[in-house]
Amino acid sequence: MVSRIDPDGASATLRIATAGTVRDHSGRKQASWQHAHLIEIIKATPDAVTLRLRLVESAYFLPGKYYNVRLSVPDRAGPIQRAYSVASSPVPATWVIDVGVREVPGGLISPQLVRGLSVGDRIQVRGPVGRFTWTRDDGGPVLLVGAGSGVVPLMSMIRYAAAADLNIPMRLVCSSSSFDNAFYRRDLADLTEQYSWLEVVHTLTRDSSDARATHHRRIDQRMIVEAVAGQFPRRAYICGPPTMVEDVQGWLGELGVDPASVRVEKYD
Repeated sequence: MVSRIDPDGASATLRIATAGTVRDHSGRKQASWQHAHLIEIIKATPDAVTLRLRLVESAYFLPGKYYNVRLSVPDRAGPIQRAYSVASSPVPATWVIDVGVREVPGGLISPQLVRGLSVGDRIQVRGPVGRFTWTRDDGGPVLLVGAGSGVVPLMSMIRYAAAADLNIPMRLVCSSSSFDNAFYRRDLADLTEQYSWLEVVHTLTRDSSDARATHHRRIDQRMIVEAVAGQFPRRAYICGPPTMVEDVQGWLGELGVDPASVRVEKYD
């Protein structure tokens, strides 16, 4: 995953009220940097990992939020900061978060996060941050559209819905270059088997022969028309490259989805 375009720099202190309720009791106070302990590195795809981090300060967050990560980089005067989404659920309450990272060739931080860390290392993080969030109070049905690492915050929403036993219809349209490069493909397959309210539609952009995908092209208008026709969304969340996000946002508007119910997150 690469840095977000979302300019929101505020953070939230959250409190878990019940197993299925996540409420933001934030005064929008800026969080401090803290050292998170890396307790596990999980291979997500050939070029991506999930970093399981144990935080010193509270890990309460709304599904869809992200943390800023700061690292020292050779030949740079000061540390470099990037934002990475949380993929785990805030329910049940925990001091541990999963952060999804995809390596960007030539990137300043992502190669080090994907290939240069070991369990036991400490990483500077600050958060949680962001307005791209969903909870049970937002209701559904929910349409989730993600491309590449844009699936990561959507995964947090799905895992939260499962952990809280919400039974709110969700449909995920997930675009990847190949099935091997699809973030959380195994977890999504397991979840769709367990929960009838979840449907996952895979589309692959660089592998036209893989029968595990429903489509073999970039997310397009016809794909969104089919998704909306099958289950008209009360809420929609779109995450990924700016052009894809803007296209899907426009198509949803043409299909009659209330623009106020659509939230977007763009990665550059």
